[in-house]
Amino acid sequence: MPDSVFPAGPVFGPDSLVIDVDGGGPGDPPVGVHIRPDAQNAALAAAGEPTRYYFEPPRVTVATRPGSTDLDFSATVLLQAPVGPHPEYLGGSCTFSCTAALPRGATTLIVEKLAAHDHPDPPARIASLFAHRPGDRDPELLMVPITGSAVSCVVEHPPSGPAPLVMSVQGGPGGGIDVQARSSFLVSFSPAAAEAVAANLRDATAPPFLIRNVLTEQFDTGPARLIADVDVDMEKLHEVFAAALPPGEPWPGGDTAGAAYRAAVAAGAVRTEVSETRPSTTGTATGPAGTGASPTPTPTPTGTGGGPGTAPPGTGTTPTADAVFLDPAVHAWLSDADELRKAVFQMARDPLFDVTAATAPQPGEGGRTTPAWWAEVFGDARVTLRTEPATGSVRLRERLTMHGTVTAEQTIEGGLAEVAAAARTQLDKYLTVIAV
Repeated sequence: MPDSVFPAGPVFGPDSLVIDVDGGGPGDPPVGVHIRPDAQNAALAAAGEPTRYYFEPPRVTVATRPGSTDLDFSATVLLQAPVGPHPEYLGGSCTFSCTAALPRGATTLIVEKLAAHDHPDPPARIASLFAHRPGDRDPELLMVPITGSAVSCVVEHPPSGPAPLVMSVQGGPGGGIDVQARSSFLVSFSPAAAEAVAANLRDATAPPFLIRNVLTEQFDTGPARLIADVDVDMEKLHEVFAAALPPGEPWPGGDTAGAAYRAAVAAGAVRTEVSETRPSTTGTATGPAGTGASPTPTPTPTGTGGGPGTAPPGTGTTPTADAVFLDPAVHAWLSDADELRKAVFQMARDPLFDVTAATAPQPGEGGRTTPAWWAEVFGDARVTLRTEPATGSVRLRERLTMHGTVTAEQTIEGGLAEVAAAARTQLDKYLTVIAV
């Protein structure tokens, strides 16, 4: 055991423990919070250090106003004066802020449940990392490290009436990366939309907005070293990408590129085999678990790319010197990690894409963020798919080694249900009507 043991970060993979907490409002259903243990928890417990756990933000909610318990939402609608029994709406707007923070009191509750083991049994793969024992120092709870956040407001247009319901959204797409971060939006209304939103609030129903937050979360492999063999069929990959966005159209990165990548994996254009090695318990150098002096071992063919075979414990307390293939769930999670996406688009960059200097954004188009993995491949260039792949029917292969941090995306969403509940009793705080 080393003299000093430090937390590494939440353990990689799809497994987590779900702890239910109060939804935060009267009548709100419980919220399931996914808890991930630190990859070094077993070593931390053995060294007498507090074990550490991480929560993943479960949803997006409307934030409260600074120094108040009132929601940070305000709508204004304009009417033509004088106002008669059938008012004429001229337009309007609303502003609101959202957050991914846990409900008040949830952090304390989760720590208490972890310390008392008052929770369901964690998945077997990560069970050994829930290592808190009676008499140990209280466990620590942090948010999963967030390295990137892209927030968008989607207007869910209700059925059109006699006039079109037009709403336009403004708001910086780059969200915060800490637990109390807020994202703010301004939504402008056409006359018909202003009337519809005012009616929503008066009827105590939520305005038709959906907040979508794509988080780039950082995990850690702990003592494991992961070896990913990537096989790309360029002709088939071009077919999948062309179905996602026609050749010649600029790729925006972000959601479009991620969805195209997942479609390529599903279609078999991208195939991966991921294996894991761990340090030997005998102290003998054993390939990738060393510091680079030993050769990479060839995985024992006990499975193929998530197929059947002998699955390693993934985070167990007994290291192994042999490389073994990961079980299907862990393989699928890693296949969608940012490191694999970056590798595939790097391989496809020259054969499939035309990459040119970016043009200046048009008014209203600036400020769009792209994931770090996309920026590392293309920077801020203009990217378009070629009509035909430059390489023809070619397969490219690459071996990728991952040790330490691994990043993956998670999307959380939320509506404005809290606003509907608050407007039921305090409409004047959230809706202002002005006659002009």
